Amino acid sequence: MYSKILIISDNIFLCNKFEAIISALNLDIEYHFAISPYSNFKQFKSLFVQDLKIYDLTKEADVGKIIGNYDLVFSLHCKQLFPKEMVSQVKCINIHPGYNPINRGWYPQVFAIINDLEVGATIHEIDELLDHGPIIARLKVEKSNLDTSEKLYNKIVNAEITLIEENLRSIIENKYVTFLPEQEGVLYLKKDFNEVCKLDLDEMLTTRKLINKLRALTHGDFKNAYYIDESTGKKVFIKIELELEE
Repeated sequence: MYSKILIISDNIFLCNKFEAIISALNLDIEYHFAISPYSNFKQFKSLFVQDLKIYDLTKEADVGKIIGNYDLVFSLHCKQLFPKEMVSQVKCINIHPGYNPINRGWYPQVFAIINDLEVGATIHEIDELLDHGPIIARLKVEKSNLDTSEKLYNKIVNAEITLIEENLRSIIENKYVTFLPEQEGVLYLKKDFNEVCKLDLDEMLTTRKLINKLRALTHGDFKNAYYIDESTGKKVFIKIELELEE
């Protein structure tokens, strides 16, 4: 059984859910939460009161501290990649908002809508590649033609919570089994997302594809989809609102 556990996350909501689940297990373990330098420490501390650390996984000293102090590390929507040195010396587990191997990489819900792919959540061991290691559990999410990126993402987060509830004890007790992904799948990087955000005013698309692209890029207050205004050279941001007839 693992006894010293670190959860690295940049998602406050999931941190709170994870802490409630892990504390309810009543196991004889020590666990801490950490964020990456990309997160707002004050915001996390105001909403998440458990002991909180900051680890920069690009710094050898921080990676060394993790290796020396923990025997199990979770990535819970951490914005940094786990380095090879860490995943080779400590058991590392990723909770990923995509259905591996179909939705590897950044913003799985976006590409699931644009490319009409299955989507869901996955818990897997971390290896040297992005969202790639042996799978512990996964759960598909049913997407709708009315889903925006935000709505589909929220469905996926709920699926992640379900997977955590069902598998956390077996992971900590090291009693879980894994299986390999059926294929390599497709890896979407942040640059791929940045490319789809820029709309080409002269691109020929069916209405269906245009609507799918816009709803895939509509996520709350985020400014994602845009085109360049020809008179000013500035970005014009676009969102879409979908309302089903009553």
